[in-house]
Amino acid sequence: MEHQRKARLAGGNGALAWLADPVVAVPDAARPMLYAAILAAPKVVVMGALTGITISLAAALRTGLSIFWVFSLLEVVVLLLRLRTIRQVRHAYRAGQLPTIEGSMLLSIGWCALQGLSALVIALTGDLVLTTIATAFILGLVAPICARNYAMPRMATLMVMLCDLPFKVGLALSGELLLWMLLPMTLPLFIGVRALLGSFGRMLALSLEAAERQRHLASHDPLTGLVNRHGLDDALARLADPPHRPLVLLCIDLDQFKPVNDRYGHAAGDGVLVEVAARLRQIAPDTAAIARLGGDEFIVAIRDLPPDAAQTLAEHVHDALSARRYRIDDDIAAPVGASIGYACFPEDAATLGQLRRRADAALYAAKRAGRLYRYDDSLAPVNDAA
Repeated sequence: MEHQRKARLAGGNGALAWLADPVVAVPDAARPMLYAAILAAPKVVVMGALTGITISLAAALRTGLSIFWVFSLLEVVVLLLRLRTIRQVRHAYRAGQLPTIEGSMLLSIGWCALQGLSALVIALTGDLVLTTIATAFILGLVAPICARNYAMPRMATLMVMLCDLPFKVGLALSGELLLWMLLPMTLPLFIGVRALLGSFGRMLALSLEAAERQRHLASHDPLTGLVNRHGLDDALARLADPPHRPLVLLCIDLDQFKPVNDRYGHAAGDGVLVEVAARLRQIAPDTAAIARLGGDEFIVAIRDLPPDAAQTLAEHVHDALSARRYRIDDDIAAPVGASIGYACFPEDAATLGQLRRRADAALYAAKRAGRLYRYDDSLAPVNDAA
């Protein structure tokens, strides 16, 4: 389901918000999909934790040091907490909600810090076998950390640092003087990781921008820039949330538009449609959804508007569209009028679908009677069920 590929920041923690920022410019609508990346691949989380537990147990049995038993216990606790978070995420998805990512972020950071600390202590033991195993594990973590957190480059870089830097400090302190060279070698590694993530981020931004353009083209009329029939469905769903909010729907059809097309050509007609869109944007409230359904049909949807105010707005819209002629060229201005039918929720309809049908019925009544018409029961067809 669509919501199962999205997540959100709960807010309130500036540091985590900074870490979660994708750094590159991405559309706001795409951020929930990026946030969800940290919740993906739970098998990777489990397998990484099991490997960490295995290494800690092996170190405890090989060295007899109690601190490795502590590390083993902490690994188990963190794994249980991460499994609990995975269950909470799945529960949120089943409930149709967007899960938050702060808990997963903190557990991921904590787990990486635990791996770095465990590797540091292993390096200090001087045990060659354990150090070799720890080296392979820490190096092997870089790729999955970057892959799982590519959308959050700051977060990924921090996690790599927490795994890698403590281990190299431990190697440097293990007694081999030459191993101190590892510390200055850390900086190029982090720069390389950050550059790699930056490259991924730029490709991601380009991909998201292209997807956003396609989404915009799919939901908007290319001539006027207004939402189209498909985009109107999404706009109405947003305006009608929560479902008890008042909503007014104005259906508009232009009068004397066809003669403009026939006499002056389609370019002149397109100019009229663009001007109609501009006048609607000027007169409608900022929160209104304005759509062109095709041809010379338009819809304006406004929420939280009582019926009396709806009547006033409908009159203003009619005057804005009809009172002034439309300039065809420097010498010609064409008269174009408008018929407007409207219906109010919940006064005139019980559902959003019924509201659309009844506003459309009012438009046909307006075209017959002239000018404006609000839906009334005389227009209700027999099959107009809620």
